[in-house]
Amino acid sequence: MLVERTRETHMPLTTTQINTLCTAINTYAFPTRYYNFVTNSPVYAPNMTAVETKIQSMLKSLNPAIAKQGLANVLYWGYSQIGYGSKRVRLFCNNVTPNQIAQYQALVATHGVPCLRQMSAIGMPQYSGVSFLSKALMFLNPIDYCVLDLQLARIRLAARSATGACVALYQLHAYKTTIRPTFYNQRIYDAWRIECRYISDTYFGGTLRAVDIERGFFHLIQSKRLATAQAIYAAA
Repeated sequence: MLVERTRETHMPLTTTQINTLCTAINTYAFPTRYYNFVTNSPVYAPNMTAVETKIQSMLKSLNPAIAKQGLANVLYWGYSQIGYGSKRVRLFCNNVTPNQIAQYQALVATHGVPCLRQMSAIGMPQYSGVSFLSKALMFLNPIDYCVLDLQLARIRLAARSATGACVALYQLHAYKTTIRPTFYNQRIYDAWRIECRYISDTYFGGTLRAVDIERGFFHLIQSKRLATAQAIYAAA
């Protein structure tokens, strides 16, 4: 059973913790590029906003070929720091079927942003785990959705607070190589993205998106400050 955070059972973030998370959000750095599959060349964007806007427009396109390029670009962006990324992108492009793209487009047309389980049920290659499923949802709506991958899942290794507070990521079911899109993990993911919005509303006046908060935690973890990320998450 998923136990939700109760605001009365934990101490709020300190000014130092708020500033630390803010700095991590502002210094988050991921390759700001996407791929032009027509010219077969990378496109270097000035910032992440430009990348988000471009990939989102492709993901929402009514043209199946462009929607396919959007899904391929989610993989291209997500694997941009991994050597075998280009192989994974090719596997997707060569093996995804027109029917799967049509199913994806139908979901977006009907729901705007599908849930993880709906996306997973299509069976598209490279979209079997929560990591890239959540990346696709994030690009569709970065205000309310964010990424949940194995890096962020490391937060769950922290002990529960002395007050007994229990929050979403502590209850995530993750394995060494994947986070499966089960019904249970669907609830955890939804609780996680809501928590990110809550942190924005509570500590940043609602000015930040769910993805911005998530990227702050990601940057802390990637910068070898896991304990700091865990402490901020537990207290927030």
